Amino acid sequence: MATKETTQRRPQRKTTRSGNPSSAAHKMPQRRKKRAPAADVVYTQPAPFNRDRFILMLLTVVAVVLALLFGMAIFFKVEVDNILVSGTHKYTAYDIVKASGIKDGEALLTLRKPEISGRIIEALPYVEKVRPRIKLPDTVIIEIEEADVVYSVEATDGSWWLIRADGRVVDKTNPADASRTTTVKGLRIADPVIGKQAVAEEPVPEETEEGAEQVTEQITVLGSEKLETLISILGFMEGNGIIGDATSVNVENPNNLELQYGTRYRVVLGDRLNLDHKIKSMKAAMDQMKDYSSGVLDVSFTVKETEVIFTPES
Repeated sequence: MATKETTQRRPQRKTTRSGNPSSAAHKMPQRRKKRAPAADVVYTQPAPFNRDRFILMLLTVVAVVLALLFGMAIFFKVEVDNILVSGTHKYTAYDIVKASGIKDGEALLTLRKPEISGRIIEALPYVEKVRPRIKLPDTVIIEIEEADVVYSVEATDGSWWLIRADGRVVDKTNPADASRTTTVKGLRIADPVIGKQAVAEEPVPEETEEGAEQVTEQITVLGSEKLETLISILGFMEGNGIIGDATSVNVENPNNLELQYGTRYRVVLGDRLNLDHKIKSMKAAMDQMKDYSSGVLDVSFTVKETEVIFTPES
């Protein structure tokens, strides 16, 4: 009897191109996560401005600051022994402290620096600049800058006085010491007072035989004009680094100004126009000259408008 063979078919697995059955799982689509719905923006009205509350807060802050400052002002006191002075050569530290007017026990934080500087400069004419500073808890530092050079000028009574470049009277001197400074010629000052601005002697009219007043040609230039011209020259000299090198400055004739530079040069400045440019040109020319050169240096620019003329001594 013939038997009938039956065969069971096994289910075939689906394979990928790589032949790896498990890789199919990785190709299955992923479920997307649902995004949370966006929150709604709710707009609210700003709180109304409370003016009274703002003023109260402001006054509170101001009161706290003032209380702190007041407490610090009371706490930090000046001790005169702790006032430190530097930069002075003509005066002692005691002179500076005394002129400053600072008192022992004075509130450190309420010191008025401009007033301190003004008192020192007023009392001590050699002083040009003052820089006061404070250092907690009880120290004041005063930095002094004195005049680098002074100039000598004769007074109407024949005495000699020292002045600064700005025309302020510094001290009285004698002819011998005056000759060792830059001497002013063609100008005399009247009634000099130490620490005050110099006042030039003015020309006095002469009386003719008929009794009428007449001013001679030699005194037609006012002394104040001469002094103003002198201050300009000295200021421009110092501004260009010419400090103490000039032997004399002659302002007798403001249209023919001259100065003697050491023993080497007589410098012709001409009139009062463009003095700054003339002195700069003089300095530049002398820097180029040989050490043994001497003669007349004309920076009046009347011969040639753009050239300095040098005439050697014969």
